[in-house]
Amino acid sequence: MPRPAEGRFEPSSFDSHNAMLPSLRRTLTKVWGTLAVLGVAPWALAQPGGFVPDRRYELSGTVQVDRADSTALKALEQAKAYLTDKQFSEGIDLLLATMEAAGAKLVAVTPNRYLPLSHACQLQLISLPSEGLALYRRRVDAEAKRLFEEGVAQRDARRLMEVVERYLASSWADNALDALGEMALESGDPSAARSFWESIVPLASGSGRPLAWLGVPDTDLDLAAVRARLVLTSILEGSADRASEELARFAQLHPEARGWFGGGEVRYADALSGLLAESVQWPRPKPLADWPTFAGAASRSAIAAWPADATRPIWRVPLTRRDSDRGFMKRQGELPGRVAEDGLHPLSTFPAVSDGRVFVNRENREILALNVADGRPAWGETATVFEDEMEGDLSADARRAAALGVARFTLTVSGARLYARMGSPLTSRPREASQTAGPGYLICLDLASQGRLAWKAAPEPGWAFEGSPVADAASAYVLLRRTEVQPQAHVACYAAETGQLRWRQFVCAADTPARGTLPEITHNLLTLHRDTLFLNTNLGAVAAVDVHNGGIRWLTTYPRSLKGDLARPPAHACRDLTPCLYDRGVLYVAPADARSIFALDADSGQVLWQTGPEFEDVVHLLGVSEDCLIASGGRLYWIHRKGPEQGRLKHAWPDGGAKPGYGRGLLAGDCVLWPTRERIYQFDRATARLRRAIDLRSSGVGGGNLVVAGGRLLIATSQELWALGGASTTPSGPEGPLTLVQR
Repeated sequence: MPRPAEGRFEPSSFDSHNAMLPSLRRTLTKVWGTLAVLGVAPWALAQPGGFVPDRRYELSGTVQVDRADSTALKALEQAKAYLTDKQFSEGIDLLLATMEAAGAKLVAVTPNRYLPLSHACQLQLISLPSEGLALYRRRVDAEAKRLFEEGVAQRDARRLMEVVERYLASSWADNALDALGEMALESGDPSAARSFWESIVPLASGSGRPLAWLGVPDTDLDLAAVRARLVLTSILEGSADRASEELARFAQLHPEARGWFGGGEVRYADALSGLLAESVQWPRPKPLADWPTFAGAASRSAIAAWPADATRPIWRVPLTRRDSDRGFMKRQGELPGRVAEDGLHPLSTFPAVSDGRVFVNRENREILALNVADGRPAWGETATVFEDEMEGDLSADARRAAALGVARFTLTVSGARLYARMGSPLTSRPREASQTAGPGYLICLDLASQGRLAWKAAPEPGWAFEGSPVADAASAYVLLRRTEVQPQAHVACYAAETGQLRWRQFVCAADTPARGTLPEITHNLLTLHRDTLFLNTNLGAVAAVDVHNGGIRWLTTYPRSLKGDLARPPAHACRDLTPCLYDRGVLYVAPADARSIFALDADSGQVLWQTGPEFEDVVHLLGVSEDCLIASGGRLYWIHRKGPEQGRLKHAWPDGGAKPGYGRGLLAGDCVLWPTRERIYQFDRATARLRRAIDLRSSGVGGGNLVVAGGRLLIATSQELWALGGASTTPSGPEGPLTLVQR
């Protein structure tokens, strides 16, 4: 990514927030609890002309992070003073000691962007003048060289990353970055290769601003070769416009540069120009055959295969149990102000598809496994492969709770393992509140053994799992919430095979509209790309976390919406299930506590652009086209993602004031599928042109959350999961679509 300017944010305070008065909390909790026990949902009273105690709220702007203490900050400032006075030995010694003592703590490098203190120390080291840099390298180059040579010999990316993270100002960091870039490109990840090679290119100087971007201070590598690789990565990842711009700059900087490319010595500009022209004819990446998690991939940016003529109902299965009245929802009353769903019957179910099977989390009570082709049980006589042990009455718990929020039902398939968060959907309770149901818990099912329970993990008292994990081959990663004066966001890593906790990392804490007096239901999901987890906390911060140890790589705060009315929540408050979307080095974030959508550089956390409030009703980030972010809510939006118009509207449908959106759509092939209550609309992904509409009314199917896999278009309505197929497909069962018997 081109090195961006910092976001246009106002400075804010990050000191600890004062505790609420316990007596006020107890009083409000009793009032709301009494209303709920009487069967009166607080939402029902929160109507015009009604009365709800303290329904209007004003939050503190404070976001708590794990900041370096005053001793460490003073040491950093003292080191800066030494370096300014050219006392390089003393300054370097103090920086190295500070990194060792408190390197994982966070420090603000701009008013709204935080890096580990170790990175802040690295920023000082890479800014050293030549005399100081030479002194530093005499101290560390031997160790950096050893790690680099071992990393190259063993093709060990972790050793190479150790050179970068510990010795970025050494003489060997550029070589390590170059090797990491080559390894990433060989593994098929040009975006990661790009981030490594960008860190080799010298930083622009003379801006007058403090350095806030980590990169090597100098290099003896051939910069023409490095810049040629950057153009190559843009071509390979399909960013043709950016590749053209970079190639034009390259031709100005290195018009006659030559080197090895494609097996022979070439003039770089000619070879890259030819490759760019050829790339127009390259076949597009093959769409995903499966849909193993929310939004189709751990990056939350999947493109599904096109479901050929999927217009006819083939099978269906109920999403509610016979012993259920959708207790999490109906007992709350109608939720006001919902976007792209019904306030009384939310669209809460998001199936997963893997290896020809559909998996459904039914109300956090059971997991169903079905054949995608015909809807029959995947194994044996029943579709249920896991059933909750009923640790208490979840419906009664939800009734007394009268919680803020909407229960969501997700799951993740990774390899032969299925992960889901089950049990109570509550994630925050007032300390004085009682509960009859146990806390939510994680399960891992072994799909190689027909869904056998492999392990189960329960949180400690006062903790709650947010949503279903995201996973790789070795680990499952999940967000947790801890109930304190302010809700806290944490990330945890569990061993995929055993469920053992490997690490847990505090990220931030902040006020929410519940203000510690009301229970809450949240369902935040992580995003995973290679070795980095990204999280939209909905608590005023976005962060990147290292999968290996839980270390925070960067944390960026944003302006929150601090005032509101529980009876008339703003549209952006409905972004309760909107994880970060990662695409080619850019992170797109739509927080529930902010009116804007943000685009961040995924490597550094720097803000590239943000929208205005005109996209406040966006609740789903669906994916990207070449030049647009595609998002939806009441309407479907194409938002410029680059160039002078970035962050502004390019297309919207429909025109006018109508907002018919109903459910989460998706990208399929070169199209966007977008649901309303009565139709599914098909748009050209690049041009936003409406191609056709699939009428659902004649089949008795309603709109809902869409999934495409195995030639089927799945629609998760509030009550049923429908599978649509081609006109030639024979419906399952003797009398039409198959309906599984409810338990």
